[in-house]
Amino acid sequence: MIDVRRAGPGDLEPALEVWRAANEARGHAPAPTRVERVRAKLREPGALVVVAVDQGETVAMGLAEPGRADDGAGAPVAGEGHVSMVFVAPARWGSGLGGLVLDALHAAGWARTTLWTRTSNARARRLYEKAGYRPTGRISALPAGDGIMQLERIG
Repeated sequence: MIDVRRAGPGDLEPALEVWRAANEARGHAPAPTRVERVRAKLREPGALVVVAVDQGETVAMGLAEPGRADDGAGAPVAGEGHVSMVFVAPARWGSGLGGLVLDALHAAGWARTTLWTRTSNARARRLYEKAGYRPTGRISALPAGDGIMQLERIG
């Protein structure tokens, strides 16, 4: 049985390893500086980190935080959340774990939740659309040039 729960301090490194493995499997091996930024983000006081654990093994993770004005640089916006990441261990892709993690993040009860995803990541886009996310029309690019799009979920 899969245990999907808010992460405790001992869950953060296994969550980071799921993030790292999923990125490597998609051909986006993170640099050491990026690993340290994500590690710090997982430990931020306002972070809502969720893990899915199967027989003692962390197999998926997610991170959400309060939504902020000015594309994340401003003050928190009441009733809004932002999903920063949802990752599943590559061996478990397609098993429904991403949806379980999203459900646990949504339990925070935000009226509106946003996220950004690569335009080329069809698997993630299907997951988010199935969970009720819709494109906002905002498109941008990562520093490496990959296109990203913003999605939102109301309710």
